Amino acid sequence: MSTDRGTARRLLRHPRVELALKAALAATVAWVLARQVPGAQEYAFYAPFGAVATTYSAVVRSVAEAVRTVAAILLGGAVGVLAAAVLGHGVAAIALVVGLGMLLAGVPWFGDARSYVPVAGMFVLLVGQGEELGYIAAYAGLFLLGAACTVVVSTVRPALPLERTDRALDALREACVEHLRSLAAAIDPRGDDDIALPDRDELSGPLNRARTEVDELRQAARVNRRARRRADDVARRTDDFRALQQAVLLVDDLQAMVEDEPWGLRVAHLPEELRTPTADALRELAATTAEAATHDVEPGRRRSADRATATLVSALHRYGERGGSDAVTLVVSAVVTSLRRSLSALTPADVRLSTSPAEGLELEDDQTDR
Repeated sequence: MSTDRGTARRLLRHPRVELALKAALAATVAWVLARQVPGAQEYAFYAPFGAVATTYSAVVRSVAEAVRTVAAILLGGAVGVLAAAVLGHGVAAIALVVGLGMLLAGVPWFGDARSYVPVAGMFVLLVGQGEELGYIAAYAGLFLLGAACTVVVSTVRPALPLERTDRALDALREACVEHLRSLAAAIDPRGDDDIALPDRDELSGPLNRARTEVDELRQAARVNRRARRRADDVARRTDDFRALQQAVLLVDDLQAMVEDEPWGLRVAHLPEELRTPTADALRELAATTAEAATHDVEPGRRRSADRATATLVSALHRYGERGGSDAVTLVVSAVVTSLRRSLSALTPADVRLSTSPAEGLELEDDQTDR
């Protein structure tokens, strides 16, 4: 019973439920108000239509879409009025409205509202015959009334999709960690040489979803009194995404080096003395990436990842001093650069990372104090 109650509670708290309730309330209010407008009863349905069409989680998005849609309606209406005046209401006028309307709808500024240009033109031409100007005024005006109801309702209780953003960031982080661990397993000479790497494209989906959610969160935070009290939460999630985005790009670079043959050499075929520290450094980076979800990563975790990278650099120096292959040196140097950049992206600006193996060891006590 408690499980069912918990499931019902989660469903009721789902952002889509709140959005649906806001849309229903805004549409109802818009319909009631539109019925009170003298001479507009015949077209009152455009008001709730406008309320629904401009319902978004972010208030500023609703305002922007309302402006763009009303502009598209007015432009399409002007095309319809022009076609009716020049060609009447016949087949030629329909062709002109649709053709010219589709051309004008290509203006990038209209965004998702572009389809309203030819549609409004057709409505004016076919529905508003003889009353084109009055019809377009009613269409645009009532649509704007409905959009205004949506904005007012959304402003009273603005959405701030923090939990939804967290889920998207967690999914991206998990995908990034999985790839890092798979890379480590594929490189490690102590393991199976036939490890199958995940498809590099599998990172694209979580990355795009996280980008969308963070963009919506930032939009929702504007003109939002709730966001003023939680400005740090919004900023932290934005920073998290930037760090993970950088990490994902670098993971992709690392995986490309494992799968391809830069300078004619595959990473999986490096000398064992370099493959082992490379795999260890990748595992430490994966652990740091995973723990970054708590925003309370122990200094020892970052220090451990930093020291693992420094160990790899030391191994590379010893290899070079013995006259090792230039191709091997180039490949491992590229891996080291990616490791350092990934770790830097996941590390706060006030935490210093090493720039050489020796410094990495010297910073142990300093970073413990942090």
